Amino acid sequence: MKNMLKLGFALAAFASVACVLLALVNNFTAPVIAQAKAEEVNAALSVVFPEGDSFEKVADFTTDSSSSIKIEDLYIAKKGNNVLGAVIQATGPTYDKATILLGMNMNRQITGIQFLSISDTPGFGQKATEPEFYTQFAGKSADDEFNVGSDVDAISGATITSRGVAQIVKYAAYVAGEYLAKNYGAKASNSSAPVVAPVPTVFTYSEAYASLFPKEQYPTAQFLEDSNGIGRIVRSMLVEKQVIVLENGKTVGAMVAVRGQTYKSGGTVLTAVDSTGRIIGARIIELNDSPNLGQKALEESFYVQFAGKNASDNLLLGQGVDAISGATITSACVADMVKVGAVEACALLKLSISENYSLNELYRGE
Repeated sequence: MKNMLKLGFALAAFASVACVLLALVNNFTAPVIAQAKAEEVNAALSVVFPEGDSFEKVADFTTDSSSSIKIEDLYIAKKGNNVLGAVIQATGPTYDKATILLGMNMNRQITGIQFLSISDTPGFGQKATEPEFYTQFAGKSADDEFNVGSDVDAISGATITSRGVAQIVKYAAYVAGEYLAKNYGAKASNSSAPVVAPVPTVFTYSEAYASLFPKEQYPTAQFLEDSNGIGRIVRSMLVEKQVIVLENGKTVGAMVAVRGQTYKSGGTVLTAVDSTGRIIGARIIELNDSPNLGQKALEESFYVQFAGKNASDNLLLGQGVDAISGATITSACVADMVKVGAVEACALLKLSISENYSLNELYRGE
């Protein structure tokens, strides 16, 4: 007992010392990291707007947070006391995502762009950081179309990256131009605001329940979670949640959430069936795939196709399931999770569904 107490005190002392050391290291390094980042941004500001000799950050600048392209910072570019334009920092989806700085003068012309980061494929998407690609935006008007293949030259083998960057540039240029026109009398726009896709989002479990069993149809719905068998592996997928749905004390359906492989680090899909084994719908709880490709599985136009099918139906690509263009593996993986979830939900309802069913299993070919 004494030895255990000594060991406990020693461990506590060690943990305390470690926490103090970590705090000291953080206090020392955090300002250094912040300063280095600030210097990097300041250097890039001068690159995208070389005529400016000072840049004032706009403290109260806000934009639409629902947009898939986020405007993170806006700077007013000056020479002496004269406002020459603005520099805007924006992050948006490419093949993965990119953050750029863009300069805009008072005539709504882009003075230059600079990448602060881009996480696209090294052999292809990373070519966006080469001058041959990004210098083409300098001199363009905020009112241009920014269409890849017409007024924007694509990177060979990286069309999706090219389109993503062009859209970030277009949106950032418009926002910067509108701010300058409204606040500093710059040239006003002669076109409407660019349409930017909203951020596709996953469902929480409570949101998914309400969506699959709406109050209008199931005013007294009860969701009873069944923990029996949670954590088991079914066809290389993990069963994360099982729910029996009651309406007025009568079983009207069941839901099962399974976690499986996707194109990247996996995801979770909740599938609901009614008392006959018909799929009511599927809702994605987690998905970490590429923004401009795999994340399209979060759009209703994709996942709505599972509703109305039977749990015994094949959910194979080209045989009842349409894949997302450019995201075949993500589409197949989500379809497989829906299939497994539907079959397992039927098992909860004691419905007889053959366990000898086919899956796409495209991830196995990677």
